[in-house]
Formats: sequence, C-alpha cells, structure tokens
Amino acid sequence: MVIDHDFHLHLRPLSAGERRQFGAAEYLLEGWVGGQRIAIPVYPMVDPGRASAEGYAFEAMGLTITEGRLADLTHAARQLLHALAYGGQFPCYAMEIPSAGVALPVYPWGEGWRVHVPDGPILEARDLGILRQRVADAHGLPVEAIQVRVLSERLAWVPPAAVFRPAIGSTPWLPVAWSESGWRLHLMGALLSAPGNGAGIWSLWKAVAEWGARQGWLRAPEDLTLEVWSEAAWEAIRSAMPEATAWLRFYETGQRLRVVLLPAFPHEGRWIAVYAAPGRQTVFTGRDLSDLRQRVGEALHAAGCLTDPQALRMEVSGMERSSGVEHAFLDSGR
Repeated sequence: MVIDHDFHLHLRPLSAGERRQFGAAEYLLEGWVGGQRIAIPVYPMVDPGRASAEGYAFEAMGLTITEGRLADLTHAARQLLHALAYGGQFPCYAMEIPSAGVALPVYPWGEGWRVHVPDGPILEARDLGILRQRVADAHGLPVEAIQVRVLSERLAWVPPAAVFRPAIGSTPWLPVAWSESGWRLHLMGALLSAPGNGAGIWSLWKAVAEWGARQGWLRAPEDLTLEVWSEAAWEAIRSAMPEATAWLRFYETGQRLRVVLLPAFPHEGRWIAVYAAPGRQTVFTGRDLSDLRQRVGEALHAAGCLTDPQALRMEVSGMERSSGVEHAFLDSGR
C-alpha cells in the first residue's frame, strides 16, 4: 500500500451518461490512491455575466479546491494527497469527533492502525474498534462519541456501508466501504475488494470468517455477523437473496408486546437469517436451521432483544403464521 508519487491521477471529460449522474460537473479527476480507486467530479466556476468558465473546482476531505486552469487543479489535488500522506502511507479511515468538528486520519501501520491525536499521544491498535476506544479515552469521551469513517471514491469521509463483527462481542470490528464499483475491506494490512453486488459481499464474508476462525476470535465461521447500515448497499445484497423458506419468531417486549419474524433461507450450504432494527440490517448464519436458531437466540439475548435465548421459535414455509406479525426483514425505505 505504498503510495505512488503521482497517485495515478488523470483528468478526463465526462461522457453524456456520466453528466446525468454528476449534474453540472464537466470533468472527472480519477485514479488510484493507497490501492483505492477515486473519482472526483470537477465543476466549472461560471460567472453569470460571462459565457465561459473562469475556473474549476472540486471538493475533497471537506475542502473546496479551486484553480483557474485544469492543469493547476490536478497539481493542487496531488499536493493535497501528498499533504495527507504519512510515512509513505495514505489514510484509509478517520476517527470523527462530531462534538469537536474534527476527523483524525487513521493510517495503516503494519497489520494494524495508527492515529495522531493533536497535542496528544500517538495511538495504535490492530483493530479499529479498539483504536476507537483509545481515541475516546484520550479525549475523555464515551466511545459512542467517536465515529469511524471510511474514504469514499469522491475522497470524502463517510460512514461505513457495513461492519463485520462477532455475533456476540464487539471486536474485531471491521468496517466495509461500498459503492456500485465494489466492496472494500482492510484485513491484517491487506486491502480486500469484491464486486459491489450480493455475491461480492459473500466472498468477503468467507474470507473474514475463515481468517477469524484461524486466528481464534471466532469459534466457527458461522460466528461472524454482518451489520449493514447503508440502504443502497442493503438493496444490492437483498437483490441476490432468495425468498424466505423459514422464519425465526420471538416476542419483543416494550410498550406493547409484538411478534417479530426473522426470515431465514439457505445460501451456499448454510442458512441465513436477517434481523432489522432502525438504521441497520443484521445478517446471521448457521450450519443448519437448528444451529442458526441457537446462534441468533444467543446473539439477540446478548444484545438485550430477547429475555431467553431458548424463546426463539422456528416456523417453516407452509405453516400458518399469526396475524399481526411484524417481519424483521423490512424494506429499506420503511
């Protein structure tokens, strides 16, 4: 992941189809940075009283860069990227502190990560979840006050599309970036990528699950869980899922007692169940239906959603389901 001197940047005019996607942009500044593709739209700076553009601008890392000539704009982009580099590396993530209005770049460091706290220590950890906790401790904040961000193709810090983690426990915590061009995940100092569809995320799931089982933080590959936060990414995953052939059922307590069903279906020799909560979809796996029921019950109990892990019940296709049941497999727009 050593960065190239020129970052492989080049500027090209947008096609007619791309202009519909990028609106008023006329050019695309694209290339590779730290092993990741970037594609930044470049907009003309137009004076209403003149017929031609007086300059060009793009946005990156929350900054607006403007130049009178396109060649100068590309040079300014390279200068910005070089300024962000540290020790021959380019930041892949950032620790955002919304209350302070700052985002601290996180750099690859061996098989782990390093962040510099302004006027404070240099913090390191092999796992981003642990590093997040250390940044929170350094600022005297709860861990929830620190938000991990990934680098988008437009060179902006954005929330992860999804996170791999153990079904029970919080670490390791592996954020996943997504765009239509693909999924991206850093694992033990290596950048893993896959097509940005449902099949792509399962290829990453297999790689992470096998690694976790070898490292010992997963008892079995089925202990791995995927939390999906992005609605667009979830639609890409859901489009590749078959219809449910079974359901996991439990009573959720609250202001009113309600029945919740998690759809379950076979996939590549395993069974999958999906639990929806506000802002996320959580995907569980099991070797078979019985194993899936046990794992989901234990995970929902540990998360405080289920008082007794044995209270989870199984229903199979063809059985009459109760009226008034709320499916946990929610439409993303709901």
